[in-house]
Amino acid sequence: MSESSPSGAKKVSSVLLFALIFPFITVLMSVHSSTEAGDRFLYDVLINRRVKQTALRLSPAVVPVDLDDLTELLLRERIDTREVFADLMTVLAGYNSLVVLDFLFRYPKFSEHDETLIAALQKVERPVVLAVYALEESSHFSFPGLSHEDKAVVREKLWHVKTRGRSSVPAAGNLLLPFPGLLRAGSVHLAHINIKPDSDGRYRRTPLLYAWEDGFIPSLSLAAAVLYLGIDPEEIVFIPGKELILPAGRTEGEYIRIPVDMEGNAFIPFFETWAGSTGRYPMHSLVEALTDEAAYEQYFQAIAGRIVVAAEITMLQKDFGPTSFEGIYPLSGIHTTVLSSVLSASSGFGPSFISYSSLSFKIVCIIILSLASLVLLALPADRTFNIFFLALFVLFTVFIYLCWHFFLAAPWYTAGACGLFFTWLAGFFLRFFGRYREQLLLHNALDRYFPHALAERIMTEGKTDLTPAYKELTILFSDICDFTKWSSDKRPEDVHAFLSDYLESMAEIVFAYGGSVDKFMGDGMLAFFGDPFVSADHVRQCISTAVAMQEKIRRLAEKWKPLIDIDLMVRMGINTGTVVVGNLGTKKRIEYTVIGAAANLAQRMEGSAPPGGILVTANTWEQAREYFIFSEKKLVTVKGYAEPVEAYEVLLPFDAGIVLQY
Repeated sequence: MSESSPSGAKKVSSVLLFALIFPFITVLMSVHSSTEAGDRFLYDVLINRRVKQTALRLSPAVVPVDLDDLTELLLRERIDTREVFADLMTVLAGYNSLVVLDFLFRYPKFSEHDETLIAALQKVERPVVLAVYALEESSHFSFPGLSHEDKAVVREKLWHVKTRGRSSVPAAGNLLLPFPGLLRAGSVHLAHINIKPDSDGRYRRTPLLYAWEDGFIPSLSLAAAVLYLGIDPEEIVFIPGKELILPAGRTEGEYIRIPVDMEGNAFIPFFETWAGSTGRYPMHSLVEALTDEAAYEQYFQAIAGRIVVAAEITMLQKDFGPTSFEGIYPLSGIHTTVLSSVLSASSGFGPSFISYSSLSFKIVCIIILSLASLVLLALPADRTFNIFFLALFVLFTVFIYLCWHFFLAAPWYTAGACGLFFTWLAGFFLRFFGRYREQLLLHNALDRYFPHALAERIMTEGKTDLTPAYKELTILFSDICDFTKWSSDKRPEDVHAFLSDYLESMAEIVFAYGGSVDKFMGDGMLAFFGDPFVSADHVRQCISTAVAMQEKIRRLAEKWKPLIDIDLMVRMGINTGTVVVGNLGTKKRIEYTVIGAAANLAQRMEGSAPPGGILVTANTWEQAREYFIFSEKKLVTVKGYAEPVEAYEVLLPFDAGIVLQY
């Protein structure tokens, strides 16, 4: 049975741990304000693009009538006395239009004209929608409470829609109503004109409902659409956090679905700029039709049977606000935009409503991206990991855009993008520190075999695989004479102290001359020269090392003789030849070493060398004879060779009076 690798299990657990970062970060960012700001920014970009590129226009069934700055200038006194509104209603009474008045007629100060206004309302055949303003229960504004008569009228006009599930629709603690006479005149319906900006001051959503007592007060746009389409409010279904479902008026079995949040807010389906809007009428021209028969007939063709939305857009009123695409946008335009979209949806064409990203959609995205991140975190290659994570990020971005392009789904992007980024970042650091740890371990291991400068060079040049290969090297074996006999009756701590000093001194010399320490074998040592980097001078390096080692050994002998009574003498053997060099071993244990007949012959030379001497083969002698002094040729009988082997002893420079220049 195979046994799992602890490092492999650790890596798997690390990947699983870091894979949890994505759902954790994503859920955390979903409730953070910065995520909302990021999604709003992206939403604004998409809305701006939609408004600038779309060719959609206001529904022909909607006719905006504006009390603009010119009307204010021409008819100021008549506006203050509400005579203008009485004249407007008198004109519209003959047009069979559904009239929507986006004005708060609060105080009956001018009874003469108010009576005319009330009389005109009573002549209008179709319903009239009057604006009210809902003061939420948490509002700090204090106004006189409603009278019993006013409350009774409001109760009659409340909507009782079918609500499925618990909602967070804001409740109106008080209402600002038209004056009582107007409130009770004719077929009057009440609708709120509340529109609240987002926390950054921009208008992106509008509340379709306000709760009051046991019913709801609809928004101005929703009330106008429902009345125009002949929809029974009691047939409307409200599913908080999902949609508001309206029977599609005259079409059996079809519905208008308006996506809403838990508070009943719908995204405003902007499709044109205010500056680019057409088909608007100034109120003063329509009022003048009261005394101009030709103008009356002209407007009859344009207005009859449609929805007339009268609103004030004067700069004095300051009923403006910034949107995703314009810094100044009359809020009355929001009512006509929503109204137009509902009417267009009833006919099956025109601007669609923007949907919210549902909880199930977010959960599915989190699950899919978490699984994808888990797979990517397990990729072995760093470059592949980075490329595929970038590809996943791009795919997620494209997916969110396609959801907007085809389904008008408001972007839920920032939380997922942040989750991907931080998951990639965590994976990057996991890999970075893993590579750093591997490099550190490798560097420490290389320091055991090579001089520090050579180890640094190996790391710098990336030559760390040390793949086995055939190379010509010069191999050095050394061994202390009679060490086993001497150490048999010595204290272990003395043996250890001496060997540590001796082997460290020898290794330092090998490293100083650019050699590699293969291994220590008790008191013996195997070193080689010419790898991992090719050196043309590996023969001279090796012999110079051996000479320097013998010099050091003489000083160590003087040091340790009085301490532990050791007669320190070391044999050394050197051979130059082709060997296999590199990392060799098993999956669990590997060594950087040399193997081959040339290495074995170097060991045989060490066994045949005189105490304190250096014996080299003919191959080594041939390449170094110009630089060192050697003895006469010797024929050495060694194990494994049928014929004696030619060898030469190095005559140490200090014996010959020669200073080593290498």
